[in-house]
Amino acid sequence: GSLVVTVIQCLEYPDAYTCRRCTRIVHRILESVAWLDKYTELLGYRLLSAAVKAIVTEPKWMVGTEWDMINVIRDVYDRLVLGQYLLPGGQGPGLQMSRDSANSMMFEQTKVADQPLLGGGILTATSDFPRRILMEIGMSREEVVATEKTLSEKRSAKEQKDVFRDLLRVAADKTKQAEGVNRGDNGVLDRAGAEESLLHGKLRQPTVSALPEKLVTYSMMKKKEGSNSPDPADGPWHGNIFD
Repeated sequence: GSLVVTVIQCLEYPDAYTCRRCTRIVHRILESVAWLDKYTELLGYRLLSAAVKAIVTEPKWMVGTEWDMINVIRDVYDRLVLGQYLLPGGQGPGLQMSRDSANSMMFEQTKVADQPLLGGGILTATSDFPRRILMEIGMSREEVVATEKTLSEKRSAKEQKDVFRDLLRVAADKTKQAEGVNRGDNGVLDRAGAEESLLHGKLRQPTVSALPEKLVTYSMMKKKEGSNSPDPADGPWHGNIFD
């Protein structure tokens, strides 16, 4: 328990390298103990709160590590709410477990719950702690239900991370409006601008200009020069003196 608390505190430490290294430890913790009830509050509320806060507040020190943190959020939500587990390190699609035939409110446990290096286990009884976090950042009950339905249907890593990025972007915009003032633009604790933030990546205009309609390559230019060069037979008369 104390190790988990320490790692949660490290996730909030304003250093990108430290944060990225800690996300790897978090995945191993989830693979090892997410299926144990006594860790549910630590992982489903305290850990998830720290991860969501790090994304929603958009601090400059987080730039470049956002996907790592979003994948932590995905790993927590999949294991504690959706009955899905991931490959080691939070990789791969969400592997869905079936509902327990004896109790439809619970999931069957994975066959590798005691083997973290093979993916670990899930919480068989769905936790409401992660849902509470989503509601605390402004989502309604209906939006949470719709999000979980989408995550259950789209289980690839990219699709699920995109879902979390989109909902966290909305929360970040609401938080920014609530702040109402600019906290400055010099410190690493300040909010990252739209040109830096991963959440607003889709809103940025491309910085690479479009190619011209007619593309002229070096080989095309050399070919054109060759076609315009004079025929050797049309050269000076002394060029053919021995023919």
